[in-house]
Amino acid sequence: MDNDGSRKKPGLMLAVVAFIIPVLVILWGVVFAKLPALLPIIIATTIACLIGKLWGYSWDEMQKGMFDSIYRVHIAILILIAVGMLIGVWILAGTIPTIIYWGLKLISPSGYLVTAFLLCIVASTATGSSFGTMGTVGIALLGVGQALGYPLPLVVGAIVSGAYFGDKMSPVSDSTNIASSVCEVNLFSHIGSMMWTTIPAAVVTAVIYIIMGINHSGGSDLGADVTLLLQSLETTFNLSLWTLVPPVLLILLAYRRVPAVPLLMVSVVLGAIVAALFQGQSMIAIINSTIKGYVGSSGVAQLDSLLTRGGINSITGTIMLLISAVSFGGVLEKIGVLGVIVDASLKWATTTGRLIVSVIFASYIMLIGTGSQAIAMIIPARAYAPIFKERGLHLRVLSRTVEDSGCIASPLLPWSVHAFYILGVLGVSAYEYAPYAFMCWIVPIFSIIYGYTGFAIWRADNSPIRKPAPEVKDSGNDSFLN
Repeated sequence: MDNDGSRKKPGLMLAVVAFIIPVLVILWGVVFAKLPALLPIIIATTIACLIGKLWGYSWDEMQKGMFDSIYRVHIAILILIAVGMLIGVWILAGTIPTIIYWGLKLISPSGYLVTAFLLCIVASTATGSSFGTMGTVGIALLGVGQALGYPLPLVVGAIVSGAYFGDKMSPVSDSTNIASSVCEVNLFSHIGSMMWTTIPAAVVTAVIYIIMGINHSGGSDLGADVTLLLQSLETTFNLSLWTLVPPVLLILLAYRRVPAVPLLMVSVVLGAIVAALFQGQSMIAIINSTIKGYVGSSGVAQLDSLLTRGGINSITGTIMLLISAVSFGGVLEKIGVLGVIVDASLKWATTTGRLIVSVIFASYIMLIGTGSQAIAMIIPARAYAPIFKERGLHLRVLSRTVEDSGCIASPLLPWSVHAFYILGVLGVSAYEYAPYAFMCWIVPIFSIIYGYTGFAIWRADNSPIRKPAPEVKDSGNDSFLN
């Protein structure tokens, strides 16, 4: 069969229909029929394959699209396994219980949400990893929020908001480096450009969490519950400062750009050593915690519920969801559906404001279709770079915009790699926490406002504009800020 992709490229209407039908199947199955997410995603993938077959694609071609997509997330799968092991071991070692203990002692109930948000900003900016932040600091903060009586979706929303600040702003973050390199923009020029949208969004988000925290009421018996938890933690674990060595080392190694999987495995080993030396745990107990997770047996129901989590077994369902979701995206990408829709958005982008909206739209389409943060940034960046150059706009505006959309929105999509990771580690689905991840919603609003007003939009020669710029030749100047 002829393998020329251009001969099998669908028209816009066909592409839209082929995109909407399987996505609606997923939404109907999960949101309305309340089915386990795996089944609707498999059905959607089957529908996408049937559409591809009607358009003349062979099974081998679509299968290759699936395998290519799965390969792109194999590191994420390994990270999920490592984080599952880490959570079980760190609880057994007393690391997470110690953080929960001091969190309950030092964080006021009314200030919890904004504190969790800010702590995750610090951790994710230092490590450049949203996954690492959520799998370590996030787990501990989840326990604190749960003990303080906050709804778990709200707690996870604050954790996610802070974690993805660093994911898009840290100079040691993969997404930050990907966006700047694909757009051929100096790294710190790219970060300086993002400050204009990300910092105002963080301030607005912090204000929202402050207001929600002030209005929070955990119940009249909250004080007694927290006191019981503190006493139970003291009697169940040795809460010494040595238990904090694993997270401190993790942050230091992450800042030195140690790859994620070896970094996490070193943290697991160090946690095992702490568990043996300071909690008196046997090798069998440590191995069981990596596989089955920590199982609370203190006799205090609230503490046991809080800490019973982790282990490879707790992650296997999430890995199956992840493989199914990226397979679905691989088929849509292979049969040309996503590319056609993105190409159509280029024709609509006749002004700077529309151009920014089109980049955001294209990033969302790629994210919805593939569930991949990297693809949601890379493909729109490549597609729109020539347009930005033609119109004399600095490419750091493009690099900022793909991060303001493809990066920051990745945890909001229920079948994205990031949402499945959060579900596996924090135990809350995107359908529940997404409404409270305010940072992820607010950042693109600033990006769009700037596009239509011309504020914080630069020409290729780095001069600011207040209206759509005429065509100007790219000077290649990449200063940090205007």
